[in-house]
Amino acid sequence: MSTQTIIQERAQLHHWIDNLPHRQLDLIYRLVEELVAEPQDETEYLLSSDKMKKRLLAARESNEGVPYEVVREELGI
Repeated sequence: MSTQTIIQERAQLHHWIDNLPHRQLDLIYRLVEELVAEPQDETEYLLSSDKMKKRLLAARESNEGVPYEVVREELGI
């Protein structure tokens, strides 16, 4: 696709957006926000499942493996 074609398509898109009724513009804005929004926080996602929440809590209370403080120190957090 040539640069000129891209410029023309963008101009058409801008013209189309400028002429939208307010309600439609708001809807499009929300849809675009959802599409480019940052991914859901991993912790929030994991805690949304009761099964995973139980696993995470069990792992936190476990004495097996590397202690949490050591992992944080190794990762520098």
